[in-house]
Amino acid sequence: MTRHTATLCLILLLPLCCALTLNAQNNEYRLMHQGNAQFRARNYDRAENFYLQALKLNPNSSRATFNLADVYLAKGNPHAADSLYDRVTKLERNGQVRAMAWHNRGYICQTAALQNQKEQQKLLRQAIGHYKQALRLNPHDEDTRYNLALCQAQLKNGQGDGQPEEKPDQQQGNENKPQQDQQQQQQQTQPNEQDRRQTQQYLNLARQAERRAREKLNAQQPRQKSLDKNW
Repeated sequence: MTRHTATLCLILLLPLCCALTLNAQNNEYRLMHQGNAQFRARNYDRAENFYLQALKLNPNSSRATFNLADVYLAKGNPHAADSLYDRVTKLERNGQVRAMAWHNRGYICQTAALQNQKEQQKLLRQAIGHYKQALRLNPHDEDTRYNLALCQAQLKNGQGDGQPEEKPDQQQGNENKPQQDQQQQQQQTQPNEQDRRQTQQYLNLARQAERRAREKLNAQQPRQKSLDKNW
């Protein structure tokens, strides 16, 4: 093979490599669009299959990863979805897309907090952190601002019932007090009992009002990023 022939072969191979790359990209986009169509039709298993095929062609596709996370979230697997959204925040260069991933991570924590009283405070704080990350990337996102404000209100209203704990020294009896003090207390038993009942009634009313406010607040569900924004 002459020198000119070798050069010609190299030149011919370059367009072939470009064509293979474009073909792989086209296949990836085709699979993505097919997955999106199935997702919009609520055929989540089929959508999942298309997105997984797209990821086989391009394991670092943040868009396919994001859309697959949407599928898992729609199928009721928030743990798997959160793991994938977290991956998007590390893979994606587009700030708006990363903001959407942070938003949905916050949504997952906030929704879980409404269902897990024991871990509620921890989950709400995590959600607030995720929403703040999203707003750093996209400060004008109204959905994120709404969820953040709602989350902060839920955190504030979930901090106990406001009733202080009784101190140990308040639990001591009157056995060491002078007899005169005991007689005085017996004389004041009737009015003190009445005051105690009235105070308890006020406390009950306050708790009922707080409970109604909390139920009303919890009825306002956080907003997830719209699922029809899949690529």
